[in-house]
Amino acid sequence: SRSGGNSTEAAKTVVIAKPSHHEQRPAEQHMTDVVPRHEHAKAPAASSLTMKEAEENTGQTVSGGGGSGKFLGPGAQSSFEAMAAGLGAQVGLAVEPLGSEEVVEFGSLLQSGHAWSSIKPAILSTVMKEQGESLGPEEEAWAEGAITASDNEDAAALFHAIEGRQGGLDGASAAVGETIHEGGSMSTVVATAPPPAGAVSTFGQTDWPVGEAVRFYHGLATCRVHGTSYIEGLMENVIGEQRWGLGQATFPAEPRVGMKGGWGPDTEADGGYVVRQSGFVQNKEGGIAVAMIAVDESGSYPAGAEDLSAIAQWLARELKGYGPAYPGCTG
Repeated sequence: SRSGGNSTEAAKTVVIAKPSHHEQRPAEQHMTDVVPRHEHAKAPAASSLTMKEAEENTGQTVSGGGGSGKFLGPGAQSSFEAMAAGLGAQVGLAVEPLGSEEVVEFGSLLQSGHAWSSIKPAILSTVMKEQGESLGPEEEAWAEGAITASDNEDAAALFHAIEGRQGGLDGASAAVGETIHEGGSMSTVVATAPPPAGAVSTFGQTDWPVGEAVRFYHGLATCRVHGTSYIEGLMENVIGEQRWGLGQATFPAEPRVGMKGGWGPDTEADGGYVVRQSGFVQNKEGGIAVAMIAVDESGSYPAGAEDLSAIAQWLARELKGYGPAYPGCTG
């Protein structure tokens, strides 16, 4: 299957312009222009802000180091629960300001699931690490297809390149896992078991809690892994059919927004679709990394995508800022 979250069903997408629960196949074409490099921010060392003060800033329990600067109001937790109750879905959300190490999580019914295609940026970052941040024309085409259109064959080609250098599946999976750890998601283990029926990759079956996924995307946005500028440029140019979630929200101060979705049927959800998305929202003064996940009660991919759009819109309304300022980095 081409394009999607690693399964035949997962190749289907929703057209956001006309919200619908009818699944459609995405366009096969993908971007060919090389996206210009951007300056990004490297997170500073955690400040001396106490955990209690951090919780007062966010209205929710936090984990990790300190930080300063409010980004969510004190009523965020109850507001999220009220919003989620109206979705008819199990959902989870994690947010981490780029200028701190605080991870704020919302939702108690669903906090983890298979990574599906949301792991593809880590694969591309691993290729760029191994090749000194250099890609040939064919590899650029694979990168663009894998990130902007979630093309499974292109992602498989990138992973196969890693396998060739690392001696096979186990070595390649460990290399991608090392990239994810460098980003900050320390407990993630990239799957190597044969994928079940309906899935096409081993790496897509990686169990990835939102609280861990957001740490990797925080690391990507703050240049802790290789290829930040190039990969985030691709994430900003995801094709229209996959611009649900963060792509449907109006965030304050006209920030740059990048995203990578993943979706596929899950046996633990009685065959219903797990739909997830991770990404970043940032401007010159600050930013956040985001990871969210949903299993709609209908079990469908389009409904799950609409649930994530609702979560992103809630987040945009609740944001009081982008947290602590952070210095720039180029990577």
